[in-house]
Amino acid sequence: MLISKRTLLYFGLLLVVTFPSPLIGQEKEILVHEAWSVHMESAGGWIAADNGFYGKLKVKEIQGGPGLSPIQKVVDAVKAGYIALGNDYPENIIKVREKEGIVLVAVSVDFQTSAMRIISHQPIKSSKEIRGGFGIWPGYDTKAKCAVGKGWEKQFTIQNQGEDIKPWLVRNWLFASAMTYNELITAQREMKKMGTTFYTIDYKYFGIDWMDNILFTTEEIVRKYPDIVQAVVTGRYKGFRWAYENPKETFEILKKINEGLDFVHEMDAVAPIKALMITPETRKYGLGYIFPKKWGNVARDMFKAGLLEKMPDVKEVYTEKFPSGVMPK
Repeated sequence: MLISKRTLLYFGLLLVVTFPSPLIGQEKEILVHEAWSVHMESAGGWIAADNGFYGKLKVKEIQGGPGLSPIQKVVDAVKAGYIALGNDYPENIIKVREKEGIVLVAVSVDFQTSAMRIISHQPIKSSKEIRGGFGIWPGYDTKAKCAVGKGWEKQFTIQNQGEDIKPWLVRNWLFASAMTYNELITAQREMKKMGTTFYTIDYKYFGIDWMDNILFTTEEIVRKYPDIVQAVVTGRYKGFRWAYENPKETFEILKKINEGLDFVHEMDAVAPIKALMITPETRKYGLGYIFPKKWGNVARDMFKAGLLEKMPDVKEVYTEKFPSGVMPK
């Protein structure tokens, strides 16, 4: 989901994308581009819109998915005159700032720790043992590269995992990627049916301690519309808190948007998502808390792995000006 060598193609596509013009003399519509389609992990924004937690703001939540990055969508929407925010990974935001010169700013963090895990058909004691095919979604390979370090391409080859882990289940590859609230649940269920053992490795085991799912916008929006940014941040985490307290009702709201949702799967996702969001820090400072040390971790690991030409000034990548004020229960 990052801007890479495909940037020129994507921006070519963006040139033909049209937005309805913001209405002159009326309140601007605010767009929030989520990273993926509607699921429990992005419930906060959708619940906020449905329950009125954005107050008088006219906020439109937009589903994401394979293809154009939320970063590209936000940049294009801002150019079209909209107030726009998006949700993406911290490494992507840093890469875009450093390599593309697009000035993005993180305003809050959904997941205080990474949801991504490595699932393996064999035990792993060291990152040196990650060899051969490795199923990863396009644009989500930075953690794996950092875990192995420089020369990662000599150890493993990235296989396009797509939207499921079926190739891994039939052992096309020894390794694959799994989110604790999605693919890991599938792996646990399917491997149990087969009576087969598998192994789950947290990237922290290799010293990669990052966060995930960052709410971001452009520096221009932060400067021009701080009150609106604050309202979106606060509304988003009110939505997440309500979703935790009312998971079944949340499912019914989300299902109106995505009819393909599976009830059992989404209910199984609630506990893992809460574990990612409710931490000692967020209990003290509120949901969405910006933890500066984690940003330093991301930049340092990317630089050490040779993915950045220089160590960036991470203090410019995020702002602590928009605490949500939403305390988890």
